[in-house]
Amino acid sequence: MGNGWTAEILQRLTGHVYHDEEIPNAPAPTPKRPTPKLLLAMRSLVTNSRNYWQSRAELFLKQARLMANYEDDYIYNGAVNQYFPTYDSLSDVQLRGYFTWRTAVRQGRVEKRGMSYASLYVYELLHLIGCRDAQDAYEKLHSFCEAYRALDPQIGHYIVHWEDEFAIYYGLDPKLITWRGNALVCREQDDAICTVLHRTEHTNDETMAAVCVLSSYRLERSKLYRAHAAEVNAVVLRVLERAAEYYEKHRQISAFADLIAVPQTAPIRLFSSAVFQPSGEEQDRIYEVHPLRRYECVGGYWTLHSYERPERAAQRLGVFLRGVDAALRAHFGISAIQPPKLKKWQAKIIDEEITAFLAEQRAAEARRVRLDFSQLARIRKDADVTQERLIVEEEEPPMMSVFETLPVVPPASAEDMQPVDPGIAEGAEDINGLDAAELRLLRTLLGGGDLAWVRAEGLLLSVLVDGVNEKLYDDFEDTVIEGEPPAVVSDYRDELIGRYLHGSE
Repeated sequence: MGNGWTAEILQRLTGHVYHDEEIPNAPAPTPKRPTPKLLLAMRSLVTNSRNYWQSRAELFLKQARLMANYEDDYIYNGAVNQYFPTYDSLSDVQLRGYFTWRTAVRQGRVEKRGMSYASLYVYELLHLIGCRDAQDAYEKLHSFCEAYRALDPQIGHYIVHWEDEFAIYYGLDPKLITWRGNALVCREQDDAICTVLHRTEHTNDETMAAVCVLSSYRLERSKLYRAHAAEVNAVVLRVLERAAEYYEKHRQISAFADLIAVPQTAPIRLFSSAVFQPSGEEQDRIYEVHPLRRYECVGGYWTLHSYERPERAAQRLGVFLRGVDAALRAHFGISAIQPPKLKKWQAKIIDEEITAFLAEQRAAEARRVRLDFSQLARIRKDADVTQERLIVEEEEPPMMSVFETLPVVPPASAEDMQPVDPGIAEGAEDINGLDAAELRLLRTLLGGGDLAWVRAEGLLLSVLVDGVNEKLYDDFEDTVIEGEPPAVVSDYRDELIGRYLHGSE
């Protein structure tokens, strides 16, 4: 009985035990795609203990050469944004996505996929990866940069810089230099410095255009300059020549070195903002991008020979230009501006050169209107002979003598030579061209008022601020409104209150 009962119990229990059973028509599991062997081999270059001492750039170059011809078709839709990326900074999934993206780029299909992908591809081109030679790499680099800059302007700044340095490093035609961005500003400055350095080979207008580029004071925007450019050019150049003489006698530095630029030689690293490993096979050479700017490679090390501007040189030069502008305005009847703070010797030079220039102008004008009366008898006689030879059968009005056709004009007085501005003649108040809205903005800021009226009247605050700053630049040689929300610069507040808050100029 006992055995039978036990057997029954066991039978009941086993009836409730669950066993694995095959589910009919179940889908087979998708096998995980293995990591490509070449990618694993690339990863192993990093884990190899012999390579631990190598730099990121050196390891990147080894990996890039190994993966030069690799293609992939892995679907990855994410975007990777890292600064100074390498293959090792990406996961396997991200890395396979990169090589798939690169495959499409090499086929002419450029897609925005984050800064890391674009940077990695450019780094490869900088090392000539996947290229026949440097010229082929440059063409690929330029083509990619043009396409990708349209998709992502963020990387455009770096790419433009790399393009120019690529031409320098590999010794390509200097005509390939793009001169965009900061490079364009540098080129314009070099041109201006070169013109001033060789000013005897240039006209006054060319030299003054260069001086204006190098000055913090925008003389070319001045009301006086727009009306009397030739006269202002002549005076400014005379003043600068006198200043050069003063520097030579009283300073240990030349006026050119203090106001314009000084020659400089400094070490430089090309592609400093990229992951780049120099080849170590660079030939000693000089690469000139401008008469005043050349790159020299000696033993694999690069130096830049150039002319660079000393600190605040533009401001020191601007003092002379603003000083001449302020002093000449009274002579030509142009509304006055606030003169700069001049040292005694600077004010003396400006005053003396303006006085001498105006005296020469008056003398030249007098010579133009003075006739040589000693020749009048001969002129009359010659005129009579000519008249007789021209007599014809028909009666014609008698010819006037040469003397009679040239009336004598007395020498002009100083008052006659000074044009009068119509606005001044009529007593019109000049407030630096500020319109009603700009003037209201300035007075609101000076008085601590509410700016809600700007939006209420459908105006843009930023536009009004820019307008005020531009129109007052002549007077202050600086912006007078800054910040967000905008506020008057404290250094100019008292002067602006005196001029504008109470309606006085």
